Amino acid sequence: MPQSQPAGTDSTGATILLNLVHQLPDDTRSFSWELRAAPDAGNIFASPDGTIYVDQDLAEFLGARSGLWAAALSHEIAHVVRRDWARRYLLQKALETARGAQLMLGDTGSAGTWVDSRGSSAWQASCNQAMELEADTQSLFLMARAGFHPDFAPAMHHALAGQPLQLKRGFADTSHPTWDERDEKLTRLLTSAGKEFDRLWPSREASPGGNPPIVVYTGAPSVRRHHEQDAELMIPLNCQNLAGSVEVVLRWKEMADTAGHVQRQFTGCTSKRTQVTFTLPTSAVSGRQAQAEGDVSILDDRGVLLTRSVARIPIR
Repeated sequence: MPQSQPAGTDSTGATILLNLVHQLPDDTRSFSWELRAAPDAGNIFASPDGTIYVDQDLAEFLGARSGLWAAALSHEIAHVVRRDWARRYLLQKALETARGAQLMLGDTGSAGTWVDSRGSSAWQASCNQAMELEADTQSLFLMARAGFHPDFAPAMHHALAGQPLQLKRGFADTSHPTWDERDEKLTRLLTSAGKEFDRLWPSREASPGGNPPIVVYTGAPSVRRHHEQDAELMIPLNCQNLAGSVEVVLRWKEMADTAGHVQRQFTGCTSKRTQVTFTLPTSAVSGRQAQAEGDVSILDDRGVLLTRSVARIPIR
């Protein structure tokens, strides 16, 4: 608390928080529900009393994009309402007791408690990830009631995935599912929540969040060789709500190359699942290297980054 400051009642985040809280049952409005910004917080998280803390850089990234704020804040609200802080506390106590095993060491008159740290850590991570997905589920319908299309959730996930700090971390936080896991597990729920949004807001453009956002992200790339000196890199795209076109930017370098290469391509994503193909230069497919490294950025028609992913390009 001393290291943070109120976001300000006129900020986009505070306005969206108030909108979302108004959709909650009366018995959940006793929480403090305040948005505070803190430098170097590294993420967004909630305390048991309903105070939500957001990293200053993350707050600046979300800016005035109300739909992305709604996705981020509704998830934290779900954690508070579900009292997930208590669930995590009980989970930790269970690790200290029920999953402990008595191990006899030397003198049979003394016993110590031994816990399989690897197994316990895996179990704890699994439970934490389940809580995250359950909070995702609840947040989608909260967004729909407040007038923000549920597709803002995957749009936020993939926008955050493209940020340098997230790429540097490599999604190493085992308490949270990866963005790919969230995409897979929330597909049906996004459809159901989308129908609820359409029922409540038949005129999408008149809703507080407006029309659904563009959601575009990549799958695993593959290489197809035509002959020894020619190859094509194929990148699958998952596309939703795209009326215009997006720009796919491939930046990569061979393991022995420091200069790197940049290729660009526009696509209209004519179907939900489409594919873009880049021709790799001769130097990329010759030699002994097994793969190149690079990343794929996707930008909308205004040049706004939608997502960015690190790619290992298989050469042979």
